[in-house]
Amino acid sequence: MNFTRKKVEKFGLQSQKLISQIKAKEILRKNGIVVNEKNKNCLFTHSKKESLKHFVVKAILFKILREKGRNVGSEIEIENGIVDLIDLDNLIAYEIENGISKRRIEEKLKNYKVVKDVFFINCKKVPNDLEKAENYLRKIVV
Repeated sequence: MNFTRKKVEKFGLQSQKLISQIKAKEILRKNGIVVNEKNKNCLFTHSKKESLKHFVVKAILFKILREKGRNVGSEIEIENGIVDLIDLDNLIAYEIENGISKRRIEEKLKNYKVVKDVFFINCKKVPNDLEKAENYLRKIVV
């Protein structure tokens, strides 16, 4: 059992509140990602430590993806990690970070084998004005 699975079992994960641990393990083993009709297209926070800006950026990205007709997962467990946001139709992950090192990017890319691509969004570069932030993020979403 990997470290992420142990953490999820011990502390829980908002996106899995309606999924039993047994079912989550089964889905993870079968698909490499824990998502079903109970947590798909729902916006979840990660933890109490998640900054307001991090959550707002995630919410704007969620809105943009849903407007494009995509199925979206937030705070979704995958093999070896928890993804901030994922376009489930294309298996593209969006990771929102407050400054990110090259080492951290390489680590996440190595661990996120189930996704086809990962976009890293630096919160510090996203404008604080909501309208400007949405326009900035629209340029990133594929």
